Amino acid sequence: RTRNAELMQDRTPVTMDRTSSNHNASTSAGIRLGPALPLQHFAGSPLDRSLPGVKKFDAGGQEVCLVVCSGREICVHPQESDGSGATQDLQILLLGANDPQLDLNSDEIALLFAPDGEGTDVKRLPLYLLGQDSAERWTFALDISGPCKAAFLGFLQEGCALGVVMQDLRSLMPSLSRDACSIAGQAVSLSQWHQTHRFCHRCGAHTAPVEMGMRRKCVVAEHKLYPRTDPVVIMLVESPDGRRALLGRSRKFTPGMYTCLSGFIDQCESIEEAVRREVREEARVAVEEVQIVGSQPWPIGRYGSCELMLGCVAKARSYEIMVNTGEMEDVQWYDRAELRAAVGLYDDLGDASVAELQQHSMDSLGFFVPPPLAIAHHLIRLWARAEGPWFPAHPASSSTAGGPGSSSSKAPASAL
Repeated sequence: RTRNAELMQDRTPVTMDRTSSNHNASTSAGIRLGPALPLQHFAGSPLDRSLPGVKKFDAGGQEVCLVVCSGREICVHPQESDGSGATQDLQILLLGANDPQLDLNSDEIALLFAPDGEGTDVKRLPLYLLGQDSAERWTFALDISGPCKAAFLGFLQEGCALGVVMQDLRSLMPSLSRDACSIAGQAVSLSQWHQTHRFCHRCGAHTAPVEMGMRRKCVVAEHKLYPRTDPVVIMLVESPDGRRALLGRSRKFTPGMYTCLSGFIDQCESIEEAVRREVREEARVAVEEVQIVGSQPWPIGRYGSCELMLGCVAKARSYEIMVNTGEMEDVQWYDRAELRAAVGLYDDLGDASVAELQQHSMDSLGFFVPPPLAIAHHLIRLWARAEGPWFPAHPASSSTAGGPGSSSSKAPASAL
């Protein structure tokens, strides 16, 4: 690859008048709070999640809503496009709060279901409280994971004549509305967490859902377990001259896709420390300033966990890249014009599918960036459409091999 070799010979510093910048931010201990990204997918739930400590569900005539889920799968039905691109919607089941099939006042709230249809072998399908909708109806995730899954889905399809399917939420994202994505994300997060925390982490005994499915409790020692969210930093790294951004790809990615570097935050590590460490580990690029610009919940994370993506823009102190091949396949500097064109393709090609857009980007640019469903896209877009450098430009560190003024011409994308 010659991209980085060319960069080493073209590093004229760019200056910027900070008094006219629209990137206003307060600085404290090297971290900046920057202009916010737009609201991301999975955020902005239409449900009211400010839940009371105690709530009775036996009020006459009150309805409750059930969202059917199983791990990362959610129950959906097709719908005509509403102009927003949504072609599927969540299948919501409405029941009266006093329905005999509902048990909403036990420690382990559940829907009672008889797979044989005769009521001789009643199963308890767990419910997890999600919040209240705009009509003040309580909304629950109904978890059908386990041996009853096929029978319950068959009951909906045949007994209720519903044209529903269970589908992985990740594949559903482009066809669901933003509100539906948010509710579905909360439901599958709880389902996955309950499935992976059936045993006490202290004594190994069984655990059971409590507090309307919002917690689990050890049945022996009564230790409580709380749903977990794993924090992840994801960063757009700007070059020292402010003209280029650092993107990389893992071997697991779709061929041709380059995106922002990212990584989990370690225990007792700040956001800015995690950004610097991850960039150093993956590309051997030194980073100084870090600016937080937004976040995105990601309920379909690695290893079945719910992640919180913390979006940042960071300033590099060096240009030379040394790819850590244990973590990355490639890392490259891309200039602003390239990235502006890459994000612009998602706006310009109308009704083309994501796959068609990405192929067009490959044909015209030789790479593509993630679609607008991911915070990485919006970090790239935010930086690419800025009028100038994000941070004040300055020369790269003189201790960096091949720094400004060096006559050496080397391709810094060497492997560790």
